[in-house]
Amino acid sequence: MTVTIRDIAKYAQVSVTTVSRVLNNRYDVKDATRAKVTKAIEDLGYSPNIVARGLVLQRSHVLGFIVPDITNQSFPELARGIVQRARGLGYSVMFYDTDHDRRVEKEAIKLLRSKQVDGIIVSFNESNTEELERLKQENFPIVQIYRKSSHSVVPTIALDNVSSAYAATKYLISLGHKRIGHISTGTDVQSGAERLEGYRKALEEAGILFVPELVQTGINTAESGRECMMNLLKLAKLPTSVFACHDIMAAGAYDAILSQGLRIPEDISVIGHDNIQISELLHPKLTTMDTFKYQLGEKGVDLLVEQIEGKDLPRMEIECNTDLVVRESVARIV
Repeated sequence: MTVTIRDIAKYAQVSVTTVSRVLNNRYDVKDATRAKVTKAIEDLGYSPNIVARGLVLQRSHVLGFIVPDITNQSFPELARGIVQRARGLGYSVMFYDTDHDRRVEKEAIKLLRSKQVDGIIVSFNESNTEELERLKQENFPIVQIYRKSSHSVVPTIALDNVSSAYAATKYLISLGHKRIGHISTGTDVQSGAERLEGYRKALEEAGILFVPELVQTGINTAESGRECMMNLLKLAKLPTSVFACHDIMAAGAYDAILSQGLRIPEDISVIGHDNIQISELLHPKLTTMDTFKYQLGEKGVDLLVEQIEGKDLPRMEIECNTDLVVRESVARIV
């Protein structure tokens, strides 16, 4: 016998409308009621026809995720959080990698909308905010994630990079380090600019002079991190520690330090940022800042689905904190 939502409503002693709201993940259902309906669904073995439901609601139950660079070590975990959360809410996810190209970002929006996705999670750069503004004006569900824009009108979830870099640098200072190198991705990259700001803020607060030669700029790769570290190792006076704005660049710094017969952390301490998988595989294990990428992805889906379900979200910017993960790569200066 086929179980219907009327059967579910009768079993749970709620209205058919309430069952429908639960099935469609509406936000305006009390937790106790949702739990009661969910139990009824499980007890009766109800299996909703997603395709039919989509036709009725004019939805595809597909979300889009436009990622700037899937090879960036931070994005796979972010994507995993998005996919797992979406799946739990009855959605699948389509990915589009733009390789940081503004024109491709526009193409991705056009393609995903032609596939009739219900909403899109994006990670756009500052120069492409007009696309987000246009989608917002059209009331198309959209969320900006991981990167923020000072001009964006859409709900945004991003890292507090300034505070995170400040905490990383302050940790080194608390252990007696005063000559602290910084491997950066530069001021043209939002996260690089913000983490450099946090680094400088911690130095200034501690009364430590900012030394430009201690900042080396590259791109977010191990090879570039190695080159930056080699430049620091050429200085007449070596840094006692280095803050790399990405773990993969810290891995490159490891290679440079060890290649010169120096030890980590006995000769030079290293701290990274992002807490990607490689940070635990390095020897010694890398002290770093955890950015909770999986949770960011989950929250991005939650905000997107709220819009899909009809909730009008105002412009909001949620800045997520990071957490220091102490391992073995930083030593106290005696």
